[in-house]
Amino acid sequence: MNCQELLDLLHDYIGGELVIELHRTVEIHITGCNSCMMLVESYRHTIRLARALPKCERLPAAVEDRLRKFLEPHLGSS
Repeated sequence: MNCQELLDLLHDYIGGELVIELHRTVEIHITGCNSCMMLVESYRHTIRLARALPKCERLPAAVEDRLRKFLEPHLGSS
């Protein structure tokens, strides 16, 4: 496994959605690649922080529309 392959699987790895063999392959790569280990830990930390944030009210419709229009070219259509 290389770093790009790990990046492609990161979401599924963190979510525990990989088959056991692929999960183990990712773990082997992480133990031998400091950059990927730091990436995985950073991703996990970001998830923990985001989950700890207080829930907020819905955005005003105009703000949500502007935000969606800004993000669509960067994320693709939903």
